[in-house]
Amino acid sequence: MIRWGIRSQERRDQFDWSSAYLKDRGLQKLWRVATFASTIALAAQPVMLLWSPVGPVTPAGTVVCVVASALAVAGALLWLSHWPTRGQSLIFSAIATASIAGTCLALSNPYSGLMGCVTFGVLGGFVAYFHSLDEVVGIVGVAAVCATILAVRLIASTGDVALAAAALITVAIVNIGVPFGVQSLVHSLRTDLRGSDRDPLTGLHNRRSFGRSAYELMMRHRGEARFLVVTMIDLDNFKHLNDTFGHAAGDEALIGVGAALEENCRHSAVIGRAGGEEFVIADIHAEPEPVRGAELLRQAIADTPARVTASIGTASAPLGSSLRGRTQLIDDLVQAADAAMYEAKRAGGNQVRHSQYRLPQ
Repeated sequence: MIRWGIRSQERRDQFDWSSAYLKDRGLQKLWRVATFASTIALAAQPVMLLWSPVGPVTPAGTVVCVVASALAVAGALLWLSHWPTRGQSLIFSAIATASIAGTCLALSNPYSGLMGCVTFGVLGGFVAYFHSLDEVVGIVGVAAVCATILAVRLIASTGDVALAAAALITVAIVNIGVPFGVQSLVHSLRTDLRGSDRDPLTGLHNRRSFGRSAYELMMRHRGEARFLVVTMIDLDNFKHLNDTFGHAAGDEALIGVGAALEENCRHSAVIGRAGGEEFVIADIHAEPEPVRGAELLRQAIADTPARVTASIGTASAPLGSSLRGRTQLIDDLVQAADAAMYEAKRAGGNQVRHSQYRLPQ
């Protein structure tokens, strides 16, 4: 099957990539705790303002502040309990946006509410790191509407146009500068890492990048009634090719095999060079044993100009919510597929074997 370009939504939204990046560096727990703590701190403010002269003076305003605090606490507990999915993170962001807007508009002092709109900038920075520009623009838009309403109220109650203008400028700087600055930095970081995460010969993922991208793939499809399949590929008699025709011929063979894998894998597949003449692939399949796909790859490799053959091993595990926290799953599947690949090699090479991998209880 031809390898197509990545879908636009997956390219724009960077939650899975950011999650995998933080996990790879052991920072997910720190981010969860920090997000929980900061959200709890913000959740306390609407309730605290109930006893302030600038707080809500109507029953409706009081209800809005209490509900906003309760929703914020619920969102904080989500982050404390586990690393959320992309959808849960988007819901958290939407609820936080509504809570901030409701609290700012419920305050009896329009200047206090107007300055409270800078809180949108904090949320915007979070969304800029994890999600797409569309969500960032949405939050900035809500902040602009709230700030405009409160500025009009401030001018109507005090006649102080200069104060309203100064406050609007402050709100605009924070709500535009923070999220768009974060978005720019994340884009630059991702671009730089993309180059360092590639095998210089084939252009495929290197070992480190493969693990992170495979985890990202698994997170993207978590909960689906499908299977994560890992395929290990080892070229047969590659040392003989190098010894007979030289390392330049060996390099050309590796480049050709890499191109064949990219051409014959689906767009969702994560393809890496595991080292030497070994390649590794992770993808999502409807069936646990991708016999047809593995045979297609075997034939594609045999048809490359170098006419090399390959021993191929596969292993799979079902996706589902039970996989949460199974950080060793990808490594386990790589080991199982590797064992199946060596079984194919011992049987003479140029064939496929599937590992009967079972999830540990």
